[in-house]
Amino acid sequence: MPETVVQGRTEPLAGGARQSVLVVGACSMIVGVAIAVWPHKSLPTAELLCGSYLLLNGVFQMILAVNARFATALRALVLISGVMSALLAMLCFAGGNSALLLSFWIGLAWAIRGICHATVAVWVDDLSGRGRHEVFGLVTLTIGVVVGALPFDSLDAVGWVVGLCLIAIGAVEVLIVTAGSPRADMPPGMMPTAPWMGERGGDGRALQVDYAPWHPSIRSSDRPPN
Repeated sequence: MPETVVQGRTEPLAGGARQSVLVVGACSMIVGVAIAVWPHKSLPTAELLCGSYLLLNGVFQMILAVNARFATALRALVLISGVMSALLAMLCFAGGNSALLLSFWIGLAWAIRGICHATVAVWVDDLSGRGRHEVFGLVTLTIGVVVGALPFDSLDAVGWVVGLCLIAIGAVEVLIVTAGSPRADMPPGMMPTAPWMGERGGDGRALQVDYAPWHPSIRSSDRPPN
């Protein structure tokens, strides 16, 4: 995964990983809308849509586990979550001929992902917006437990509940990524660092520059020796 240096840290979630989260979040919202408002939907159609979402989510987590820049144990946890999501997607594709089973599989996938997401957010110190990620993981876990435990007796009820939850989860994913610090996306050579006292103004006082000495806006004659 591409790295980004932010105030001396290595950002574990940047570049391509951020774009992947945006894609997964957008797909979650699209699938959620389709499941919720699809007229006269059948159980096989709902299983196909939910299975596609779980498979996409599982593949993304497995890719993240391989390329992530955090501890091996946490990467293994993300990998397990991704594999479980992919296996549950296969169950959806196979079809259980039951709306209750479909809601249980989706709820189980969300619960596992929520535990994984919250755990990674707690233990990865360099993850920007750790608090937001922790809350997102706990909320996803709660949604998964509730959806998996509710005794749905109709496909329409499953479609509305699962669809709205998918829309909410996808929207929050996109907001979390886009609400990250803009400094994480600044190009190399533009990272704010500790203030450097550069040239002096007309009153003889040093002017404070909030960029590294090699920033393009600073004349080479004003830069301190290496």
